[in-house]
Amino acid sequence: MTSFDTAIALSPLGGKGSSLLFSWQVPDGWQQGRGAWGGLAIGAMTRAVELSESDPQRSVRTVSLQLCAPAMVGAHVVQVQPVRLGSGMSTWSVTVTDAAETTVATGSIITGAARASSIGRDEQAWSAVPAPTAPAAPDVTVVDTPPPFPTFTQHLAFAPVTGYPLAGIAAQTLGWIDYRSPGTPSAASLLALVDGWYTATLVSLTELVNIATVNFTATLLIDPSEVVTGEPLLHHGIVSASRDGFASEQRRLWTADGRLAVDNLQTMAVG
Repeated sequence: MTSFDTAIALSPLGGKGSSLLFSWQVPDGWQQGRGAWGGLAIGAMTRAVELSESDPQRSVRTVSLQLCAPAMVGAHVVQVQPVRLGSGMSTWSVTVTDAAETTVATGSIITGAARASSIGRDEQAWSAVPAPTAPAAPDVTVVDTPPPFPTFTQHLAFAPVTGYPLAGIAAQTLGWIDYRSPGTPSAASLLALVDGWYTATLVSLTELVNIATVNFTATLLIDPSEVVTGEPLLHHGIVSASRDGFASEQRRLWTADGRLAVDNLQTMAVG
């Protein structure tokens, strides 16, 4: 089984003006519908920016990405362009194109060095958002994901607590998630993982419809080195509202000890 890190492996292609180019081979076995799981593109774009950032003090802080078209199995190019390299923060434009030069994904990623907090107290204690109450991960059963679950789900371990697909109840879901072959946690793997759980919209439905993420914004709120390899994260997803076939879904990943790791907002096209 291909690991996530192998699936987003990049090869440098050199520069084009101020841009850096990377080759990315989208692998088979990670599909979500016609194209690859969106988390792969999110991970590859994040990894490309990490490789482009020359300041080791600047780590990925936030991403705002648009998933424009399916990433089909085969060759792609990831292009990273510096928008502004400030004294403590870098803003990058990043785009994925396929062999036909079709834009598959685009957006911006910010890297930044740690700065003195203006909060003046413990940052975790300051957070107004408490972790959801859930049984410990070892006490929740990991489920199989046969069809009609997407192909990529074979690479992830899901342990749902509440909110099952096609239950016809409120659009909210909670459960533990991890990679089945976990590697060293990274910005790329964590930002992709928040996209791995099925959308909470499915919980409110009673039959399958086409659902696709079109906009993905996330803030990484933990140093990936503080995440324990092989320890699942608690996923909470809730749909705020929908209009004209577009739904807004808030997703969060929490560590087992209650720290908010990733805060994510997605816009999804439904039907």
